[in-house]
Amino acid sequence: MAQRLKGQEVKLGFTNPDGDQPDIGVINNFEFEIDIEILEEMYLGEVGKRYDEHFNGFSGQVEGHIDSAEYIRFGERVEDRARRRTPAAGKFTVTSSFELPSGGRIRLTFEDIFFGPLPFRSPGQAEYCAFTVSWKCSTLRRVF
Repeated sequence: MAQRLKGQEVKLGFTNPDGDQPDIGVINNFEFEIDIEILEEMYLGEVGKRYDEHFNGFSGQVEGHIDSAEYIRFGERVEDRARRRTPAAGKFTVTSSFELPSGGRIRLTFEDIFFGPLPFRSPGQAEYCAFTVSWKCSTLRRVF
């Protein structure tokens, strides 16, 4: 059976306008996508549709469990930038590293990201408090 990439080979890190962001919690899910919109048109005299595509940037999401106060501090930094309490030029990035079974490595850096809602969930007595961080950006650097 061929080897595949497992979650244990994925590392994730945030940076904030002040530099490296301490871990915001223990991550149990990370996903991203290239946001491409399909455009379709119909023209007179033609019997089929024509298609094109439009690049809308990148989006991603991280889910995890809270194990320190860093998620709350992270939320405060995001809020400060959104309210312009700190310079709007302050940038956040997300970097993920993938150690492939073949021995290769891929690093993806999502640059100058902007955030959506930052929920804090306390689901019940026997469950861990959890968070979700959703973002969008227009720049992704890839290193193979």
